[in-house]
Amino acid sequence: MHALTTRQTRLLETLKAESGVISAGRVHEINRSLGAPKRATARRDLTALHRRGLLIQGGADDRRFYLLTRKATP
Repeated sequence: MHALTTRQTRLLETLKAESGVISAGRVHEINRSLGAPKRATARRDLTALHRRGLLIQGGADDRRFYLLTRKATP
């Protein structure tokens, strides 16, 4: 598995600081501030963090949300 990109690392740090429920919309907002304006990038980043065990996924397909795992929070 590849390491997280710099953007994904910064995204994860921001999500840790905010805590709580994570939505694709919120990740999109954060990514825009990091220079990645596309929604597809936000979804890819969420998938990458989920596959590495840093996020758990919940909700129905049309109302998906994520939470940080203990692995993501020291």
